[in-house]
Amino acid sequence: MTDKKILFIDSSAWISLNVASDTNYQRAVSIFSSFDFQTKAYISIFIIDETITKIRKILSQEKASALYREFNKLEKKKSLIILPVNRNIIEKALILLDKYPTPNTFSLTDATNIILCQKHKIPTLFSFDKDFKKLKIPHLTLLP
Repeated sequence: MTDKKILFIDSSAWISLNVASDTNYQRAVSIFSSFDFQTKAYISIFIIDETITKIRKILSQEKASALYREFNKLEKKKSLIILPVNRNIIEKALILLDKYPTPNTFSLTDATNIILCQKHKIPTLFSFDKDFKKLKIPHLTLLP
């Protein structure tokens, strides 16, 4: 992994990890397996929504429900911190989206990821979403 032991994990990383036919599956497995007990991982309620919706669509409701239970288990073990997304976060995310007008595919969830990383001083964003590479966000490292 990177030297960063604190990271926010985007839905694209979770989806790649869970869908063996995904083009980033092997990379996701490798990166996730490099995490250890010192790794402090964050997601948001929006990431849960995106991930579960996509896994349900690609794989099945059963797989989506199992992944949701895994998120809960990781949270209870304190291996994963699930951040809320309130109106203040959404309003800041909308201001960020204004800087990247359509047809850019940068989404509201993507913008909330950035805002949450800034708010909680999370230095690394783990995502296979190429939209993040187009942005120049100070003090944020992208993984991979």
